[in-house]
Amino acid sequence: MKERTFPRFQAAAVFLAAALAWLPACRPDAPEKPPAPTAPPATTIRNVTAAPVPYTIRVLFSNVGPVARTLAPGAVDSFPAPASMDLTFSNGDHDKIYRLEPGTAHSFRLDEDGRLELFRGAHGRTDAADLAPFVPTPMPVVERMLEAAKVGPDDVIYDIGCGDGRILITAARKYGARGVGVDLVPERIRECLTGAKEAGVERLVEFRQQDAMTLDVSAATVVTLYLLPESNVLLRPKLEAQLRKGARVVSHNYTIEGWEDKGVASISMKDDVGTDHAVYLYVR
Repeated sequence: MKERTFPRFQAAAVFLAAALAWLPACRPDAPEKPPAPTAPPATTIRNVTAAPVPYTIRVLFSNVGPVARTLAPGAVDSFPAPASMDLTFSNGDHDKIYRLEPGTAHSFRLDEDGRLELFRGAHGRTDAADLAPFVPTPMPVVERMLEAAKVGPDDVIYDIGCGDGRILITAARKYGARGVGVDLVPERIRECLTGAKEAGVERLVEFRQQDAMTLDVSAATVVTLYLLPESNVLLRPKLEAQLRKGARVVSHNYTIEGWEDKGVASISMKDDVGTDHAVYLYVR
């Protein structure tokens, strides 16, 4: 029987087809496209006062001169500029100027003397009230707040504007109390979860990224606050409507206007660096 052979061109075609089939498997994966750059967060300014606030703002290193604006009560101005800005306003006595870093939140409020002031805010969202900037309560004050409220293992503590979660974590670790903390800033909630895990109290505490004005506090036996005076007033109707009789409310540094008849203790103290603080206890 005669042996069958392939012509040269047929053999070359077979080899080429096999090479092409094998080639994609050997080819290195194409590099992934880098994610599209995200826009930097905007710098925001909120007016928490009851009157319009005129001010001027100027982007640094820009040829554009200062821009005059008037911010209505409750309104928020948002500036996407990635550079720092200088903001100027009058507090009634003299002009004040502040440098705003990119992506930061600020709010016009009245200071303790009733003068207009610009404060660092907690967030720049337009869909939720900015109750206070993040200023951690010193640990000696945390301890005193929990002692004043006589916290025990049967208590459920709601911490409004929980920051890094230190009040609830301390209450759970030291007294076995359960707790719910709310804050609108994602970074704060991440800090809370990390702290609770490190303290071994995850089963006792819950942290939510939530607007405090939408929070149902009816399950609370204790509410802890470190907000601003106008924020306490804003929350007061919710506390009155939802808290059970006998629930305790502990506020760091600021009273709750209109609750003078519910105040049962006012404590003055110093923290570990000698700064003065006040703790106010109310009973619903």
